[in-house]
Amino acid sequence: MSGIDLLLHSFERSWKGFSSAWKKSRASASEEPIHDLRVNVRRLIATLELTRALSRDREIPELQQDFKRVLKRMGSLRDVQVQLLTLKDIRQTTAVVAFKESLERREKREIAQIRKKLKTTRKRDLAKGVKAIEAEFKRLRATRDDAKVRKAIDTVLRIRRNEFLKCKRRFKPAVEETLHDVRIALKKFRYVVEAAQPVLGPSAKARALQMQALQRLMGDSRDLEILRAMIEKWAVRRGRKLAVFPAINQLQLKRNRLLKEIIRALPRLEDNQAAEKIQPLAEKTAVAAAAALPTPTRMAAAG
Repeated sequence: MSGIDLLLHSFERSWKGFSSAWKKSRASASEEPIHDLRVNVRRLIATLELTRALSRDREIPELQQDFKRVLKRMGSLRDVQVQLLTLKDIRQTTAVVAFKESLERREKREIAQIRKKLKTTRKRDLAKGVKAIEAEFKRLRATRDDAKVRKAIDTVLRIRRNEFLKCKRRFKPAVEETLHDVRIALKKFRYVVEAAQPVLGPSAKARALQMQALQRLMGDSRDLEILRAMIEKWAVRRGRKLAVFPAINQLQLKRNRLLKEIIRALPRLEDNQAAEKIQPLAEKTAVAAAAALPTPTRMAAAG
């Protein structure tokens, strides 16, 4: 398979996963389909980023923005669902249960809104954009040889890698926003590596999994901090700050442990992530091209 065909396969695979998760999310909008929907949206966005390096078609950035809007619409629901999952590990005092009930009411409101937003008409509009991009892939097949595909992928990977390393250098454990910046840069880098994996070869999958593990630690840490701040704010409004102190302390201790893991893991993440030489496409088989992309095991991994 040519480089263009491999990227097209990656794109079509993500679109199929997106379509399935969209249907399930319209039906229930529970944690798993919402998680799957977000993961496949990110993979589609990453594949489109690679495609933009090969084509000047104006529909590509427009479709990227459409998918980013879908992602943004699900942000609030995802946050509430992750917070509810995290609360299961917290001692269930009367105050914590009351806070949890307020989150559950909010989740119901968010689910109702999401199910309205995931209308068939919106999906049809996205499908039209996808069809146009698939046609552009087929046009590129005749004008972009494997060398050009490799060069384009290298360029995008280099940009994403440099952004991650820049944020990594600025990281300060005591400054929450620097951790957030590293996590976002790593997430974008990882999804580009995943999208390019059929071209990069099997070792890219291992590299993506390594990035995913660190990203999960960072995501869990941020979720704990957001939840801690929410509980504290809720308790202050209701005059129950002392009642939630044990929960806040438990969340802070868990986050401190995660920060120590992150500080140890960051240096171990090779600076040359995905800077490897791309295997000759002629050596790749159809089986390798269809190899499954890594699937996050927890919601936080795709956040």
